[in-house]
Formats: sequence, structure tokens, C-alpha cells
Amino acid sequence: MYRPKSTYRIQFNKDFDFRSLERIIPYLKSLGVDTLYASPIFKAMPGSSHGYDVTDPLMINPEIGTEKQLIVLNRKLKAAGIGWLQDIVPNHMAFHPGNSWLMDVLKHGETSAFWRYFDIDFSEKMMVPFLGTDLEGAVAERAIRVKKTAGAYGLDFGGNCWPVNDVGLAFLESHGAGKVNRDPALLEELIGMQHYRPCHWQETESRINYRRFFTVNSLICLNIQEREVFDAYHAYIFNLVEKGLFQGLRIDHIDGLFDPEAYLQDLRQHVGEDVYITVEKILEEGEQLPSSWAAQGTTGYDFLAMVNNLFTDRNAVKPFDDLYQQVTGKKQDVSSMVYGKKGDILYGHMQGELDNLLGLLMELKLVDPEKLEEIGRENLKRALGEMLIGMPVYRYYTYSLPLPKDEREKIAALIAPVSSQPALRNAACFLEELFLTGPDKNSTVVNKKTSRFYQRCMQFTGPLMAKGIEDTLMFTYNRFIGHNEVGDAAAAFGLKVSAFHELMLERQRLWPLSLNATATHDTKRGEDVRARLNVLSDIPSVWAKVVKQLLDWLNRLKKTDPSVEALHPNDIYLMIQTVVGILPMPGEEADDLAKRMDEYVQKALREAKKRSGWAEPDEAYESRLTDFVDQLTRPDSEANQIITRFLEKMADFAVVNSLSQLLLKVTCPGIPDFYQGSELWDLSLVDPDNRRPVDFKGREEMLGGLDRWNPKKLWEARYPGKTKLWLSHVLMKIRSDCPAVFEQGKYIPLTVKGKYRQHICAFLRRFEDQCILVAVPLGLAGLTDSIAGVGFDWLDTEIVLPKGLPLKWQDLLWKQKGAKDILHGGIRINQLFGALPIALLALQEQQPERSAGILMHISSLPSVFGIGDLGPGARDFVRFLASARQRYWQILPLNPTKAGNGHSPYSSSSAFAGNVLLISPEGLLDDGLLTGEELADAQLTLNNRIDFDAVERSKGRLLGLAYGRFRQIASGPLWELYGKFCSAEYEWLEDFALYTAIKNHYENEEWYRWPETYRSRDEKVLRSFSKSNAAEISEIKWQQFIFYRQWTALKEYAGENGIRIIGDLPFYVDRDSAEVWKQPGMFKLDTELNPLKIAGVPPDYFNEKGQLWGMPVFDWESMEADGFAWWKRRLKKNMELFDLVRLDHFRAFASFWEVDAGDDDASGGKWVKGPGLQFFRSIEKALGTLPFIAEDLGEISADVESLRQELAFPGMKVVQFAFGDDLLVSPNIPHNFADDCCVVYSGTHDNNTVKGWYENELGREGKKRLGLYIGPGIKGEEVHEAVARMVYSSKAKIAILPVQDVLGLGGDSRMNSPGSVEGNWLWRLDAKELSPGHAQWLCQQAEVFGRMV
Repeated sequence: MYRPKSTYRIQFNKDFDFRSLERIIPYLKSLGVDTLYASPIFKAMPGSSHGYDVTDPLMINPEIGTEKQLIVLNRKLKAAGIGWLQDIVPNHMAFHPGNSWLMDVLKHGETSAFWRYFDIDFSEKMMVPFLGTDLEGAVAERAIRVKKTAGAYGLDFGGNCWPVNDVGLAFLESHGAGKVNRDPALLEELIGMQHYRPCHWQETESRINYRRFFTVNSLICLNIQEREVFDAYHAYIFNLVEKGLFQGLRIDHIDGLFDPEAYLQDLRQHVGEDVYITVEKILEEGEQLPSSWAAQGTTGYDFLAMVNNLFTDRNAVKPFDDLYQQVTGKKQDVSSMVYGKKGDILYGHMQGELDNLLGLLMELKLVDPEKLEEIGRENLKRALGEMLIGMPVYRYYTYSLPLPKDEREKIAALIAPVSSQPALRNAACFLEELFLTGPDKNSTVVNKKTSRFYQRCMQFTGPLMAKGIEDTLMFTYNRFIGHNEVGDAAAAFGLKVSAFHELMLERQRLWPLSLNATATHDTKRGEDVRARLNVLSDIPSVWAKVVKQLLDWLNRLKKTDPSVEALHPNDIYLMIQTVVGILPMPGEEADDLAKRMDEYVQKALREAKKRSGWAEPDEAYESRLTDFVDQLTRPDSEANQIITRFLEKMADFAVVNSLSQLLLKVTCPGIPDFYQGSELWDLSLVDPDNRRPVDFKGREEMLGGLDRWNPKKLWEARYPGKTKLWLSHVLMKIRSDCPAVFEQGKYIPLTVKGKYRQHICAFLRRFEDQCILVAVPLGLAGLTDSIAGVGFDWLDTEIVLPKGLPLKWQDLLWKQKGAKDILHGGIRINQLFGALPIALLALQEQQPERSAGILMHISSLPSVFGIGDLGPGARDFVRFLASARQRYWQILPLNPTKAGNGHSPYSSSSAFAGNVLLISPEGLLDDGLLTGEELADAQLTLNNRIDFDAVERSKGRLLGLAYGRFRQIASGPLWELYGKFCSAEYEWLEDFALYTAIKNHYENEEWYRWPETYRSRDEKVLRSFSKSNAAEISEIKWQQFIFYRQWTALKEYAGENGIRIIGDLPFYVDRDSAEVWKQPGMFKLDTELNPLKIAGVPPDYFNEKGQLWGMPVFDWESMEADGFAWWKRRLKKNMELFDLVRLDHFRAFASFWEVDAGDDDASGGKWVKGPGLQFFRSIEKALGTLPFIAEDLGEISADVESLRQELAFPGMKVVQFAFGDDLLVSPNIPHNFADDCCVVYSGTHDNNTVKGWYENELGREGKKRLGLYIGPGIKGEEVHEAVARMVYSSKAKIAILPVQDVLGLGGDSRMNSPGSVEGNWLWRLDAKELSPGHAQWLCQQAEVFGRMV
């Protein structure tokens, strides 16, 4: 689907046409516009300034261009990387002679091919309400005449010529047009022959027989729900979509349609899934767009209200209430005013629509005559009207009866107040029966009729809301006009930051592609007017003083100009706020201010309908108020000087509000929408003021060179608007450069601490590895008198980042790098806010990437079941790692262990199977395979050593119980997953299960001691065994399924918490393993399957005679012959299991120590060449990038180092090895690290703990060297911290500490002592040993040493 990154609204008209747009394409491209958002471009009424009065949807408006020009224009826009979002108007068309469909209806009546196109009641002649008086008066005054236009006779009145039907034409032919015009009786006779009736325009306030847009007589509504009408109206639109000219559609006034959801479904079906669709929909507080709508969201009035309220200080509501009461002399109740204004509109201007609804009710026979007589026609009409007035939103969208419970509750809430009126009680009962109780027992036919009536009601509640609230109340309730705005509410006054965050989270979850608007062609004030007015809420006492000064001046004026006395205080206060909002920035020229305010005074008074109106304007009063406003705006006026002084003090705070609003628009969930010209200060008022021509040339000239300006220079250029222009440009580019993080990224509210925490709104947008921080100030004017020249001191106020995020950043506005101060817990606001107090940061760790982790095997985790496992303890440790700002968890091999090898994870019976002792019993409980009682019985005594015998008995019993229940279930999701696992892992799983079952049968005897037929894998014998022991083999496979299911869940959980897991892959496999038994040809064995050569290492740091491991060595020639297929499978499996894989004994890939099978120790072995580089190139070709760490410890020859470097695998460094007499040349001492391509450890599983090493192994001279290296005064109880800091400070990319060294444990907590066979692999962590204090210390070290990636 087409996804705009930003939209830029253009208002086409005869003075700004396609050629005009073509000329500004270079500017739009330079600005960073992604998608052009075009006003309607189809043929409209002559001279239309907006295009919503469409006369012909099948052609381009010739006043703005042609289709050919559109195609050329579109091509050039696409070349500039700009798409096209087109506004369409399916609800209505112009009632105008240019509307040929409608003219055909007027001419032919119900015989017209288009008679169903328009929402007309044909039970009587259609009204054509464009006379200035009644028909009789119009005829007498010769205001209606027969006129020949374009060769056809018509009736000329109301400024237009209307068609005459065929009967009328014959009449004219018989009598002659001249005679008819001279004879009123003949003219009236001709008029009476028509299918329509000319009438006074005010008649529509009491009766009407067509549906109109709101109360606009000149806009007639369509029956777009009819298939014929839908197809005809959209034919050209769909053609242009199909040609690729439009990538998106904007649907005007969706609430006017009979069924918005059905319309959108039809639209989507025709245009396909790739077209972006947005709807003009006013959402009231708490209302959500229906999730079933086939649209991407709204045009953004909801966002406008949210962000507007964020910048209003809620604490000022009482001072503003008090001030408004003082000014006007009365206390206003908004809810009563809402009811009153909607009532005035309905009963005073939409009475005809209400009559029509009652007529439809009777036409559908939903009320019988007796019932109507009992209730009373007027009572029922009034009750219906009261119900419509009570609608808290524009409309509801569930029509199918009976209504669901939540919808019934809404309707019941509408009817309840009607019931409280005694005269309407019976009518209310009828409505309750009609909509609520009756449908439960009515027939389907009756319910369909009722549904149609209800749906029709919903078509009128929207216009009633719009006219009553937007076009009336918002010009009469003037407590704080900043919220008298489309989408907002006059009663609204601010929003908590936490509430704003909740709204943004909801927006990201439900409608991430809605438009974020802050100004439109319909808004009542420009976005920067509202931003400026919101400053008043930060300084209510200052504002009250300014108002008092102005009222004192006014009182003095009244003495010299008595006409001022007639001005209503409510109008005065409206104009004072308006002038404060729209005066130019300090030092800037006024833009035709007097004329603009004259137009505004007229519109505001007439929309308010109190002291003037469109029907009966009081021009004298309008003139007096205009004169008053002139005093407010004229520079030599005392009133203007009062306002100007105030504006000079608060202008900078208004600038900050505006820039902050702009930043939020672009970075919050949704698509930022820019109204034409608003990239400079938008200090406009309601239309026509906000539709004035835009000086694009001036903006283009201003934009040039701004990229090179520094913050100080940009701040100095704030008043001409260059700062806003620059920010708009930069933000559009950022939005285009980072689409995923804004479209799909999570919205994460950030905690702010410190003195001014309530004055900061901060959040993150995060997607995968991208993380962008946004911060803006709130209510700055309430904290300081001035921010000019010096920034505000935010003291200890700081933003707290979630655990695991980078603490370094790239400032996206200023292209500078920064980092959190390590002395503070969060990012100080003083660090972020400079000359422009807003912040937009890309959190990122600067290269080189440095990170840290902890080494601890799964078995060492705390658990009540005797051994660490994959359950809650593992998840607790993941959370600990995340809180400690660690990136890695390194573990030991996960393969099965056995008592014969001391339970070493490096000597396993399988290279692919998992250790079932690590299965979590709690996980089996969650799967419903164990009971709580069974888990309680299986708990073992807590200690820091594993009792493998006890664990094997306990886990074996639990696994047996769980498998038994699994077998009983016999079907379901878990069985399905088990089947998929067995299929996916068949290649190794079958042999391992068979091998294990035979081994169990022979009481754990090594395979090479089995009877010959089993040892040599006689197929007949194995088939027989498999058949006889199928249940046991199945259980073994099931255990592996459970292991890998739990491991996968744990790895995913770790990933979700930002933790990557480093696995460990032993080089060799044990002689007693499924692989050696199944594929002996891969190993150097004799014909009797006995080893010829075995593995080990020569004498080294750990053992003077070397180590004799006893595993058979690989036959690399044999492996190479089949392309290393087994190794590819093994490595692929490990790459699936882990994020990084440590290749144990890496040196063996270059050369390995081979010992004759009969030797007693490893000292007599020799080096044999390994598979080398060709092996890894083969693996790399098959598997892609190899995420391996090379264990290259011990005596490493040049060929090993050369191989590692060629492959660019990080090696290993262990600082415990560095403090011998070769310190100066040791590769393990940090200053000798050749580069950062390594992983550094304080010690490994084969080392003592640091404290144990220091106390028992380092010796006196080693301690001296350590002291010289890291500083004197080291104490044994602190040595682990000192060594940890040395590890963290090294240049190595990754620093790993064994968990024992985090805790500072002694040698008795060591994991393994190489060369010894007793007491290894037993250590366990106590549940209470790792504390938040340890996490805090690790976090601090990671931050200090830059290991936050």
C-alpha cells in the first residue's frame, strides 16, 4: 500500500491552477514534501475557491487545468519523488445549472435517467430555494424571468437559469417568451408546469424536500449508496486511479453518507489494496474510528485536538473561568449551551429535515395512526428532535436490529432525558419501544424498516452537531477560543502528559497511518494562533492583568464614544483574544490586517447568530464592532500598544509552542500533514482568511541556505518564520529518511524526573535497531519571564531511558553527537535544549560497538528442582541482564551430559540433542502436563551444588508423568507442534532416539560394548527393536521436543529484552555418542570401530602432561568428500539456537593434537593439519555470514592466528593469563590487544574465579604485577571489581564476566578444573545472590566504559 511519509495540502482555484503548482515543484521537492494533498479538482461552480461544490465529477475543472496537464504534472511530481492524495466529495454536488445530472432531473422529474442520483422527496415538487422573496413577490418584482441561454429557454432567477420542461417549452412556443415575461399570470402558469418550485431561500429553514449539506441550500446530497450512482460518480476517479495519477484518496464528510462502512468497502474493492484512503471524520473525546472501516485513518482533526490540549495548562481552568465570568458578567454552563445551540439549529434552521424524518417514520408504517394520535404528532416530532440533539458524537454506525448491548445503552442514554420531560414521556416510551425493546420481538421486515429509519436519523445528527457546535457554539462560548476548533471542544482545557501518551499509544496501535493535522482549509484558527493562545494558559494572572488594562481603556473610550457601550462583552473578549492571536510577530509587517479582521468580525457575528446573522444581518452592530477591532490593531492606539507590549514578552514562548507542536506532528504516530504555507507562521483565521494566496516564491528564496545556519542564527531569525521553515524542511527529510521507525515503530512514553518534570513531554519511537527520542517543553512561560538570549535552566530535570537503550546519540537537528552524563541517572534536559528548546535524537552507540555480558551456564541458575533450567529462573536472569545494561548471556554447550564423563557439557552423547535435565517443570505445568502438587513433591534441597543423581531421578519421574498426560491428550496444538518438530528434526532425531533407547536397554552401556548386531547397526535388528520399543523411542523424541520448545521460547524472550545468547560448540563429539555410532566413517576408527587416534591438547598452563580427552578425531578427508555435510548441519543448527557461537578449540580447524589411542597421556601426540580455510569458505557459502567466536587460548601457532584473521572471527582474551613474567608481551594484557576484534574475559569456565585466582594461584610476584598495572592498594575482597574494570576498559568489542566474578566469589565456586575429574560442573547460583545492587554496578561500569550496545 502507498504510505505517505508526509502530505502537503494545496488549495486549487482559478488563481492557483495546475500551471501554478508545476512552477512550485522544485520548492516542494527542496522542502521535502513526499505527497501532494490536493483539494477537489473536478469541475465545480464557476469561481469556486475550494472545489467542494462539484458540478461534474467526470471532468477536470477547466478553471484549474485539463487532464492532459494533470498527466504532465503528475509525471513531473513523480520525478521529484512526490505522490498525489486526491480529495473527493461523494456526499454532495452543487445545486447549480452546471450540474447536468440535476438539471435533467429538474427538467424531466421522475422520468429523468438521473432521478435516483439525488436525495430528493418526489412526493411534491422539488424546491429550488434561490429567490430573495416568495414566488408571488418574485413574479411581481420581475425577479424571475424567461430567458434563452445557449439556445434553450429557462427560468432565470437567483442569478442562474433553470431548465424548462417539454410541456413548458410547448407553452412558450404557443404564447411566446416575451408575452409570458410581460404577463405575470402566464409566467405563474409556466412555473406551475415545472417539476420544481422556485421558493424563498429562507423557506428551507422550516421545510425542505431534498437533503442538503448541513444547511447550505446550494449543495444537494447524492444517493451514493445506490450502485448506479456510486459507479457513475466514481467512474472518472477510478479511471485516474487506474492510470496511476492518484496514490491516495481523501473522502470528504464521510458522516453524510447513508452507510459509510459499506461505501468504504465498495471504494476499496474498486481501487484495490495499494491506494491509501483517509476520511474526514470529526471524532469526539473518547471516540474511535470504527475498526471495520476500509481506511487508513482520519484527516487529522483528532490529532489537532490532542496536541492542542497538550499545550494548554490544565491548572489555569479556574482562573480562565473566573476571568470570563468577570468580563461577561455571567457564568456560562457549556453543556446547557450545547443543548441550546443544537436546539436552535434544529428547530430554527432544520425544521424541514425533522419533519421529513417524522414523515419517513409514518411512510414506513412504524407508527400506527392511533398511536400517533395518542402521543401527538408534535410531541413525537419534539421527542425525536430531542433525541437527535442529545447525540454526543456525530453519529453511530451500527444499524442492524436488534442492536447489541453497548449500542442499546447509547440509545437508552439519548432517550432518558426525553423521558424526564412530562409532555414527552409517551413519545419517549414509543422511541424506546421502536429502537430498544421492539426489535427483540419484531419480524425481520419490521426491523429492516426500523433500521432504515435509524440510519436516516444518523445522516442528520452529524450536520446538527456541526452547525450547532462548530458553526455556532464556537463563536459564542469564548472562555478560551484556542479550543474553539474543528475536532476540539469549547469545553476542553488541557490534557495531562500521561493522557497524551495514552492517546498516542492507542493511535499507534489502531491508526498509525492517520493524518496528523494542525491546520486545514476548515480550521477556525491557524496552527500558530492556537500555539500562541496556549501561552495565555501558562500565565493566567498576567493575562488577566492585560485584559483588565484593555477593559479600563475601553471604559475610558466609552466616555468619548458612546457607541462602544452597545458592544456586548462576549464579542469584545472574542476580539481581544483573536487580535492577540493573529498580530504579526514582533517587528514583522501586518498582512492586510484591517481587511482580514473586517471579514472575520462579520463571519464571527453571523455564525454566532446572537447580535447579527446571515438571514438578518445587523450591519450597524457589525460596523461598531469593526471600529472597536480597528482600535485593537491600529499601531497608534493605546489598546494596540497594550497588546503589542504583551506580545513582545510572550512571543518567544509562542515560538517554542509552535516549534514543539511541529515536532510532535512529525514524530508522533500518524502521517504529518502540512497545510499550504504553514511552513512559515500560520497566523490565519477561519475561511476565507486561511485560503489566501501563498507566497511560494518568497518561501523558496528563504529556504535557500538555511541548512547551513547554526542554532543561534536560526533563533535570531524566528520572527520572520525562517526557524519554522527550516524545522519543517529538516523534519520532512528525517521523516522520509526513517519511514519504518515512524510508521511501524513503537511509541514509548518516557519518564521524566526532577523539579520541572511536569513541563516536559518525551517519548521514543523505536523499530528494530532504530530508536529516536523526542522531547518538547510545556508551559515554559509559567517558569520564566524570558528565554531570549539565554536558555532556561532546567536544574535536575532529566529523562529516564528504559533499560537496555544506548546512552549516546546523534542530534538529528544539529548533526552533533552527545552522550548521557555518567554522573546522572537520566539525560539532563539542560544537555538537550539549546538555543531551540526542543530535542530530536537518534540513540545509537558510536563506533566501535562495545558491549558486555555474563557467562553462566543454564545448570547454574537458581531452581528448586536441583539444577538450573529453562524456566522462571532463566527469565529472571534475562531481566537481570537487561537491567544491568548487558547485551550477552554466554552459556556452555546444551547437549546431553552423562555421569561417566562427570556431566561435562563438552563430552556429550549427541551433537544435536538437548540436555533434558534442563527442562523446566514449571513449563510443563504451563502446558497442562503436570500438576502443582507434582511439582511441589519434586522439589529438592536448596544448595549451591548440583546432585546429578537426585536430579536425574526427580526429572525422570516428572518427565514420565508429563509424557503420560501428553499421550492421554492424543491431539491438539501441542501434538501438532510435536509432529512438526519430529518432521523438521528427523535427520538426527530418529537416530538419537533409537541410540538412547538401546542404551537404556543395555543399562547405559557404551555403544561399542553392545552386542555386535547393535554395534554394527544391523538394519533388521534395529527395525525389530524400534518396533518393540516404539513407545520409549517416541518418549525420547518428545523430551527433545519439549527441550527445544522451551529453549526457543527462552531465546525469544531474551531477544525481546535485548539480550543475545552466545552458545558454545565443542569441537569433538564423545566416542559414546549417537554420531560415532551412526556415522563411524566420519572418524578415525579401525575396522572393529575402535579409535585409531584420539583427541587432546599438549602440555599447557593447565596441565604439564597435556590433556587426554579421549574423543575420536575426525577423518577430514572423508568429511571433505561429501562437502562437510554433517558439519554444515551441525553449524546451521547452532546458528539457529544462538546469536553468536563460540567455537571451542578453534585451533583444531587449523591443526589439531592427535594422540595414539593407546597412550596414557597426551604428551606423545603430534600436530596434524586441520580442514582450514576451505572448510569455512564451504560453510560460509552454504550458511551465509558466520557469527562465530574463535576460542584461541593456549599456545597458538601462526597458522591458527592467520586463519582467524582471514575469517575475521573475534578471538578470546583472558586477563588471568596476563600477569606472568611475560606481561609485557602477553596477548592477554589489554594494552597488547592488536585490535578490537576479540572477546575479553576475566576468566572462563576453565579458570578459577578472579578472587580464587588472586588468593590461590597468582602468587606474590603476580600480585605485584597486577598492582603495578591497575594501581596499588588492591585488596583481595575488591580484586574482582578491579579486574572487571580492566576488562571493561579494554578495546575488545565484547567484555564477558563469569557471574562468579560479578559476585566476587572464591575458588570454591569455580565451574571446572581442567585435568581433574571430580567436583566439576556442579556450582549453582543462590537465588538471592544476584541483587539490584549488582545490576546497578554493572550498569554503571557499562556506561562509564561505553559498553551499552
